[in-house]
Amino acid sequence: MSKLLDMLNDEALDFTVKITDTDGVTAEYEFLDIVLYKKNEYAVLLPSDDDENVDIFKIIPDGKNEKYARVTDDETLDAVFDIFRVKNEDEFDF
Repeated sequence: MSKLLDMLNDEALDFTVKITDTDGVTAEYEFLDIVLYKKNEYAVLLPSDDDENVDIFKIIPDGKNEKYARVTDDETLDAVFDIFRVKNEDEFDF
Protein backbone atom coordinates (compact mmCIF):
# COMPACT_ATOMS: atom_id res chain seq x y z
CA MET A 1 0.00 0.00 0.00
CA SER A 2 1.36 3.44 -0.91
CA LYS A 3 2.19 6.13 1.62
CA LEU A 4 -0.35 8.37 -0.11
CA LEU A 5 -3.03 5.77 0.44
CA ASP A 6 -2.03 5.55 4.10
CA MET A 7 -2.44 9.32 4.35
CA LEU A 8 -5.83 9.04 2.67
CA ASN A 9 -6.91 6.54 5.31
CA ASP A 10 -5.57 8.71 8.16
CA GLU A 11 -6.60 12.20 7.08
CA ALA A 12 -9.26 14.21 5.34
CA LEU A 13 -8.96 14.32 1.58
CA ASP A 14 -7.78 17.94 1.56
CA PHE A 15 -3.99 17.84 1.57
CA THR A 16 -1.14 18.78 -0.70
CA VAL A 17 1.78 16.78 -2.03
CA LYS A 18 5.16 18.14 -3.12
CA ILE A 19 6.99 16.23 -5.84
CA THR A 20 10.56 17.00 -6.92
CA ASP A 21 11.51 15.98 -10.45
CA THR A 22 14.89 14.68 -11.60
CA ASP A 23 16.04 18.26 -12.32
CA GLY A 24 15.38 19.28 -8.71
CA VAL A 25 12.27 21.33 -9.52
CA THR A 26 9.56 20.94 -6.88
CA ALA A 27 5.87 21.29 -7.72
CA GLU A 28 2.95 21.34 -5.32
CA TYR A 29 -0.24 19.39 -6.01
CA GLU A 30 -3.60 18.97 -4.39
CA PHE A 31 -4.21 15.27 -3.76
CA LEU A 32 -7.43 14.05 -5.39
CA ASP A 33 -7.39 10.25 -5.32
CA ILE A 34 -5.51 6.98 -5.66
CA VAL A 35 -6.65 4.72 -8.50
CA LEU A 36 -5.81 1.03 -8.88
CA TYR A 37 -5.28 0.00 -12.51
CA LYS A 38 -3.66 -3.22 -13.74
CA LYS A 39 -2.30 -4.00 -10.26
CA ASN A 40 -0.57 -0.61 -10.00
CA GLU A 41 -1.49 2.43 -7.93
CA TYR A 42 -1.78 5.83 -9.56
CA ALA A 43 -2.05 9.20 -7.84
CA VAL A 44 -4.44 11.70 -9.40
CA LEU A 45 -3.14 15.15 -8.51
CA LEU A 46 -4.20 18.70 -9.31
CA PRO A 47 -1.29 21.14 -9.83
CA SER A 48 -1.59 24.06 -7.41
CA ASP A 49 -1.22 26.50 -10.32
CA ASP A 50 -3.92 24.86 -12.51
CA ASP A 51 -7.53 24.31 -11.50
CA GLU A 52 -8.64 22.43 -14.62
CA ASN A 53 -6.07 19.78 -15.57
CA VAL A 54 -4.94 16.87 -13.43
CA ASP A 55 -1.62 15.07 -13.54
CA ILE A 56 -1.42 11.31 -13.05
CA PHE A 57 1.60 9.64 -11.47
CA LYS A 58 2.36 5.96 -11.12
CA ILE A 59 3.36 5.16 -7.54
CA ILE A 60 6.51 3.04 -7.49
CA PRO A 61 7.50 1.40 -4.18
CA ASP A 62 11.18 2.01 -3.36
CA GLY A 63 12.09 0.42 -0.06
CA LYS A 64 10.74 2.58 2.76
CA ASN A 65 9.92 5.38 0.34
CA GLU A 66 8.13 5.59 -2.94
CA LYS A 67 8.78 7.29 -6.24
CA TYR A 68 6.29 8.91 -8.57
CA ALA A 69 6.57 8.61 -12.33
CA ARG A 70 4.45 10.93 -14.45
CA VAL A 71 2.24 8.88 -16.76
CA THR A 72 2.66 9.83 -20.41
CA ASP A 73 1.05 6.83 -22.11
CA ASP A 74 -2.33 7.95 -23.50
CA GLU A 75 -3.98 4.56 -22.97
CA THR A 76 -3.02 4.47 -19.29
CA LEU A 77 -3.91 8.13 -18.78
CA ASP A 78 -7.36 7.61 -20.28
CA ALA A 79 -8.01 4.40 -18.33
CA VAL A 80 -6.91 5.84 -14.98
CA PHE A 81 -8.84 9.07 -15.51
CA ASP A 82 -11.98 7.12 -16.49
CA ILE A 83 -11.76 5.11 -13.25
CA PHE A 84 -11.18 8.33 -11.30
CA ARG A 85 -14.15 10.01 -12.98
CA VAL A 86 -16.52 7.12 -12.20
CA LYS A 87 -15.30 6.87 -8.58
CA ASN A 88 -15.73 10.60 -8.03
CA GLU A 89 -18.72 11.53 -10.16
CA ASP A 90 -20.54 12.88 -7.09
CA GLU A 91 -17.50 14.77 -5.81
CA PHE A 92 -16.38 16.69 -8.92
CA ASP A 93 -18.08 18.38 -11.86
CA PHE A 94 -16.57 16.76 -14.97
